[in-house]
Amino acid sequence: MKNTYIAAFAASVIVLSGCSSAQKASEVQSVRMPIAPYLKMSCKELASEQSNLVREAQAAGAEVDAAYDSDKTAELVAWILFAPAALMLEGNQAQASRLASTKGQLEAVQEAQKVNKCTDNG
Repeated sequence: MKNTYIAAFAASVIVLSGCSSAQKASEVQSVRMPIAPYLKMSCKELASEQSNLVREAQAAGAEVDAAYDSDKTAELVAWILFAPAALMLEGNQAQASRLASTKGQLEAVQEAQKVNKCTDNG
């Protein structure tokens, strides 16, 4: 009988562990950004902007993944200790939004590089 309760509790935790809205960095989709501001830039400026955005995307991705891991750990602990608390987890939407925006900017820069016919050597 005790094993039945433990199994039911474990199953509940597994089923309900998807309650958090947290995303992994790889799951965050880019937000479309306008290309117009980047079309005015030289190829050298676009290359520099691209490098900056790649670094920013990597940092934002690390933040998203760290927040995801933290949220999932908190969610598991909440379900084990106090199930209603798990329903109040916030996720990592702020970090994911920043990453989505940065990914969109990076795509706009890459598109501007194609339009401006930039080569790898600037």
